Amino acid sequence: MIERRRQEVRTAQTQQALCQATIECLVEYGYAGTTTRMVADRAGVSRGAQTHHYPTKHELVVAAIEQLFADQAQVFINAFEMVPQEERTFRRAIDELWNIVSGPAYAATLEVIVAGRTDDELRAVVHGVAVGLERTVLDLFMWFAPEIDDPEVARRVADVALTLVQGAAVSRYGGFGNPDEVIELVRLLANPAVTAIAALSASTPTHASQTRSARSAIAPDPQPGQSPARPAGRAAEVPPASETT
Repeated sequence: MIERRRQEVRTAQTQQALCQATIECLVEYGYAGTTTRMVADRAGVSRGAQTHHYPTKHELVVAAIEQLFADQAQVFINAFEMVPQEERTFRRAIDELWNIVSGPAYAATLEVIVAGRTDDELRAVVHGVAVGLERTVLDLFMWFAPEIDDPEVARRVADVALTLVQGAAVSRYGGFGNPDEVIELVRLLANPAVTAIAALSASTPTHASQTRSARSAIAPDPQPGQSPARPAGRAAEVPPASETT
């Protein structure tokens, strides 16, 4: 039993080292320039160990990016859960988003997204798994902010908020613009934006009849004395890419 546990720990450590090395290589060299041998060398593991855990380059890249985005999704969930229920508002959600996206841990996520801009194969993988992270943020907005009780409004608001916050983070990383001023404007415009987007969404003919059932599917109403159920992360299907070793 002890030996089995040790083996499980060694396996997890090796996979973590390979995934971390893969992200670093993708950022530096892109998908086409990254090879499995390069990753194994950077991770400090043998080629045989690498192929044992991830036989192909595609499997290795998908595992690394899935892990990166899954880790960030869990960071979002943990941060939102720590906010007292009486303080959960859309403006507070913006603050939590900014605290995470502007931090050093999220930098790798942004770098992989940017690297995919000029790499078709990497972009296909990133887009596939990014859907899960975006869905987590959407679910959190629905669960967290009582003023956003409509799935379509939540989708549009989450999209706008994440786009603006990520743009401000890129500005901070790059050392240009005034990202703090941008975030303050986002906070000030938070409630008016929800109202405007709600009015726009309400103009959709079948919109009103779908609202309640869709919201319940995301986060059912709590029973008296219970806290609202938090959303769970979702896995996304990733399209295959060509192999290069």
